[in-house]
Order: sequence, then C-alpha cells, then structure tokens
Amino acid sequence: MLSRHVGIAKSQKGITMVDMLVAVSITALILVPTASMLVGALRCYDGELAKIDTDTGAVLAMQRIVNDVREAKSVSMLSDGHQLRIIKPMVTADGYYDRSQPDTAHPIDYYLSGVSGTLGAAGSNLWRAQDGVLTLVKRGVNSLTFEYDTARSIKITVVARQYVSRGHRETELTQRVVYLRNY
Repeated sequence: MLSRHVGIAKSQKGITMVDMLVAVSITALILVPTASMLVGALRCYDGELAKIDTDTGAVLAMQRIVNDVREAKSVSMLSDGHQLRIIKPMVTADGYYDRSQPDTAHPIDYYLSGVSGTLGAAGSNLWRAQDGVLTLVKRGVNSLTFEYDTARSIKITVVARQYVSRGHRETELTQRVVYLRNY
C-alpha cells in the first residue's frame, strides 16, 4: 500500500515557474490594453467636461453682456476696446425707461481683471461693475474685445479657456450685431 501512495504523490505536480509566467503573461496581455483604454476614456471625458463647462460659461457671459447692451442708451469702448461702458436710459418712478434721458450716474462696465476686480489689473476674470458693486461674470476668460460694428451695433468677442490634464479647451464667441434699442 505504501508504494501505491508514493506513486500517486509522484504523478501529481504543482504549479511550476513556467506555468506561473505563462499565466502572468496572459493576464498582462488582457489587463494592460484594458487599463490603457480606461485611462484614455477618462482623459477624453475630462476634456469633454472642460469643453462643455467652457462653452456654457462663455455663452452665459456673452448673454449677460448682450442683455445690458440691448438696453443701452449709449456704449463706449475704453482701454483700446478691452473695456465696455454702457449707459442705460433714465428709469422713471414707475420703473419704465425715459428713452430721452441717459442715466450717466449709473454706468455699467465690463472688463477683465484679477481676483480683486480692480480695474486696470491684469487677469482672466470677467467683471461687471455698477455703482461700486462688482459681479464676477466668468473665470478663465483669456480675451475680451469690443468693436463698433455699425453706428447702432457693436461686435463683442469673448475667448474663454480652461486647462485640463492634457492641455486646454478654448471657446471663442463673437456676437457681431447687437442693436441698441434705446440709442
């Protein structure tokens, strides 16, 4: 009986180093491309989220400026077209515009500045200033320009940028014709 157990023990083999290397190699052949695809998909997702965020922020900033300009009695470009001053019509006691009178006491300014909002300071934050109240409209604005398009319209260009792990995403919006309803 003893020889029979010894014969069984000799015929059973364990996992050899070669078997282990083959198993690890096959696993690596499956896992490495899978992990690579996952990392690529996550980077793509990160980039697309940044693009959506940049697009949305630029559109909202443009809409804010356009809404103010459409109600303007007059506009003027300052700082070589990098600052916009909007003068709306005077508001009556009933809350309606007196289109014959400009409200020069309450101008609205749009400009780029740093985090403090100080006029003339370099930065990439779009600010709206009225009556000493600063409102941050959008962060990450690389460029903001204003030009006269015709006597009754202006051209506004907003370039917003957001940095991601593999570079940046940029959105450039131009509103070519903004009619001044109260001009």
